[in-house]
Amino acid sequence: MLPDNKQQQLRRAKRIAHFWLVGAAFVFILATLAEYRQWITPWPAWAGLIKMASEAALVGGLADWFAVSALFRPIPARFPIPHTNIVANNKAAVAGNLSRFVKEKFFNEVAIEKLVNDARPAQGMARWLREPQNADRLSRFGARSLVGIINTLDDKPVQDMMVSGVKRALLKMDLSPLAAGTLRVLTRDKRHQEVLDQLLYKIAELAHRPDSQMFIAEKLHSWLKAEYRRLEKILPTTWLSEQGADIASKAIVSILADIANDSEHPVRKSFDRQLEDFTARMETDPAMTEKLENIRNQLLNNDTLQQYLFQVWGDVKRWLIDDVAATDGKFTGRLSHALQEAGKSVANDEQLANAIDAHIAEAARAMAPELADFLTDHIRKTILAWDDNQMAEQIELNIGKDLQKVRINGTLVGGLIGACLFLIEHAISLL
Repeated sequence: MLPDNKQQQLRRAKRIAHFWLVGAAFVFILATLAEYRQWITPWPAWAGLIKMASEAALVGGLADWFAVSALFRPIPARFPIPHTNIVANNKAAVAGNLSRFVKEKFFNEVAIEKLVNDARPAQGMARWLREPQNADRLSRFGARSLVGIINTLDDKPVQDMMVSGVKRALLKMDLSPLAAGTLRVLTRDKRHQEVLDQLLYKIAELAHRPDSQMFIAEKLHSWLKAEYRRLEKILPTTWLSEQGADIASKAIVSILADIANDSEHPVRKSFDRQLEDFTARMETDPAMTEKLENIRNQLLNNDTLQQYLFQVWGDVKRWLIDDVAATDGKFTGRLSHALQEAGKSVANDEQLANAIDAHIAEAARAMAPELADFLTDHIRKTILAWDDNQMAEQIELNIGKDLQKVRINGTLVGGLIGACLFLIEHAISLL
């Protein structure tokens, strides 16, 4: 239902247009009476000018009244003249033409991309997020939305559906190509050698620690006492164990250093070969495939693991709900801080802002056809669902006020044309 002020504006515009039409008719009738009743004798030229101008104004006003009114209602109502009530009779054409016009002019790819580029959404969002109250508001909204999603997921039927769906998807998944592909990605460009370097560093650090050397010495001492009982009574086994532990520790560190400093070390090459062989076995060895599937099935059917995961999920859910409900919750506060920092980063980095705008424009351009089809189809279906008279009423309420100006202009222009014709006729008569 449109606001009453539109109806009032339409009625007021109609009254003004009627006033001009009635005024032209009144002047015409008065001038005609004055001519035929000879109220003014002799009949002056200026009176003839007024009569002809008012007559033409009346004709122009009536013609435009008919044209405007014929758009929205039958004339007359009982036995209408053909080609009246045009809007209602052409509802399907109006719906189709309007939807196509909106699609072609407003939702084409170029228009959408230009709209995004002109709006510069990244900069606008950055300015908005830099304000603490805006970031707080958005973080609270995001946190509450997340809690709503979590509560939905916690619903038993939804939870059962999701768990069963995940299980079915995992059971149908071929793990061998997935595992082999993942391993190849992880080892691409010798990335696994970086992991080996870190492992060597940690082992060397561990071997160099005093408590590690003490552990090795204790093991050597125990070994000497068990294997060489007689020598243990003669030799200083404690001192030998300590020295052996020191030598072993230095030997380990030296070997690890050699491996770490030599990119072509045999250990590294052996590591590469082992990984390559293992990856190839994942792709081709049926036994490896069966082993992976057995591991997957055991994990999926492990009630203890599932119970543990549900307990973890419940703890996380309760913490998040309580934290969001608190006025000084950590999650909301950190999210707000992160949003502010993101806004500052975008605002201070023109290149980043332009990149984000470009991606948004690209996404909008890609979405434009589907968005245009959805919106214009909605417009078309909405118009077709309207009652014929209701559609005509709605359109008249929105544009009828301006169309009344056409009637006023028709009355004025008609009168002006009538006056011009009278002057031309009078000029010709004087020749």
